[in-house]
Amino acid sequence: MTTLNSNFFAELSHALNDRKDSHVSRLILGWHASFILADDGRSGVGFVPDSRLEPHTSRPIHTASLLTSTLKDLAGLYVSPFPQEFAAASAACSVLLPFDDDGGQYLDAVMTCARGDRVAVLGYERDLVPFMRDWGWRSAFFDDRFAGRQDCFPQEEFSRAVRDAEWVWLSPEAIRDRWLLSTQNILREKKGCFLQGPGIPAIPNSFARLGVTHLVVPLGDDGVKIEAHISAGGSAWLCEALRWRVYFSSERLCCQTEDFSLTL
Repeated sequence: MTTLNSNFFAELSHALNDRKDSHVSRLILGWHASFILADDGRSGVGFVPDSRLEPHTSRPIHTASLLTSTLKDLAGLYVSPFPQEFAAASAACSVLLPFDDDGGQYLDAVMTCARGDRVAVLGYERDLVPFMRDWGWRSAFFDDRFAGRQDCFPQEEFSRAVRDAEWVWLSPEAIRDRWLLSTQNILREKKGCFLQGPGIPAIPNSFARLGVTHLVVPLGDDGVKIEAHISAGGSAWLCEALRWRVYFSSERLCCQTEDFSLTL
């Protein structure tokens, strides 16, 4: 596990090295997402861990450090399990390592790949559940906060469910708590694994080596509207200024079936 962790974060650090740095003009940590605006005009959206799962607390030394950091300084905190730091780091990574606007596939078109299959989902995100049901997935959610709701079970059962499912869906929480970084052999046995943003850096090969096949991220160029939405506590799934796209991890493309390729 240590080797996997070290390799992934070393690859991330290497990818960040040659990126243009900038001081941060604004940093917003909302209820459901984070937002960064750099001095040079670039902006990005990150992931905020759920406060109901882990109470959010701020420490003066952390806050002071975040407010005086550059993009690269913040991106280096992607290794941090502390919610405040990870939220800032994930937004910085989305600025420094953005996905190509012209790449990827539309979300609804791609999601037919798992129709009728069993999908193990780590975390119950209320804004996402309706989409999964519309896609025709047989989704089982694993989240201690909502265990007992329809198709939602205790989180401790997730590892067993992953072995039985054809597909896996993960949020960036799986990076923060290191679950993703220790399970590549299990994930490679699946038809595929979705890693959902926001706050996912565009290093698809590194994620492919961990067993991830699909990266699901929001894109948007209207920073004013995105910032206003996140500042008001809005979810990235419900922001009209963001469009969700799916990108593929190249090392697993050969595993896709011919039928799935035709749907693209």
